[in-house]
Amino acid sequence: MRRLLLLGLLFFIRPVQACTLWGAVGEAAGGGTLLAKNRDWQPDHVQSVRLVHPKQGAAYVGLYADDGSVPGLKAGANEFGLSVVGAMAGSLSREEREAQGGTRNLIGDILRKDHHIADVLARAEQRFSKSGPVFLLISDHSQLLQVEIGKDGRYTLQSQSQGVMSHTNHYLSDELADCNYKIGKSSETRLARIRSLLTNASAPYRLNDFATFSQDQNAGPDNSLWRVGREHTLASWQIATPANAPPLLSIRLANPKQPQLKKEWRLDQAFWQGATRVLLPAGSE
Repeated sequence: MRRLLLLGLLFFIRPVQACTLWGAVGEAAGGGTLLAKNRDWQPDHVQSVRLVHPKQGAAYVGLYADDGSVPGLKAGANEFGLSVVGAMAGSLSREEREAQGGTRNLIGDILRKDHHIADVLARAEQRFSKSGPVFLLISDHSQLLQVEIGKDGRYTLQSQSQGVMSHTNHYLSDELADCNYKIGKSSETRLARIRSLLTNASAPYRLNDFATFSQDQNAGPDNSLWRVGREHTLASWQIATPANAPPLLSIRLANPKQPQLKKEWRLDQAFWQGATRVLLPAGSE
């Protein structure tokens, strides 16, 4: 009985896994868009980067959790220049998140079916009203779109063609503010920090600027953008999508007990002609 109580207590106090999302568009990105995600999770699994040619729909490159408690696609970019990153709605209570259903196939559905943000907007009602709570930041060659999905099929959309956007793990829109059961200190701290970095750095931002932001450890092991405390930053994803050129994708993998790996790919026609395969870690297939 005592062992069961201890296990239950450990499950109850398990920290909510988190991510930080940010982007720039238009003049702030030097034309086109920039999109980034730091993926934070318990260091109990490994990840890979894969090129995928599905049986139906667009080819895409994705960041995958290969095992662990919630495996699957965590960020991606398709052959049309549409990119999607996501973050958990950690400010809901655990019971509310579980009651609202899952989001596991949402990013893949967008990448396979949509070419532009206009397509995402056209499918918003059928897709987001049926999804569980999550936050998405989406880019194409000329726009950013922020999606907040709350409880009971409610969602908000915010798009822009100039400026910057950022998000962590709590609701920012007035319409869904009532979904914030508890806003975590880490979520508030990371949001303030990425906003500060975006404000104080000189625009237009470059891919290297976003990579530098991703490594920031200003607020210690648990509340920084790059985390090494109760949770670890296990991957960092940055993609630059110019208005009239192929995107450039940069990824840093920090799989537990493995050397960090960093690589860039130009997502041009030659890249998309490659077969379905694991790109990183090399030789892991």
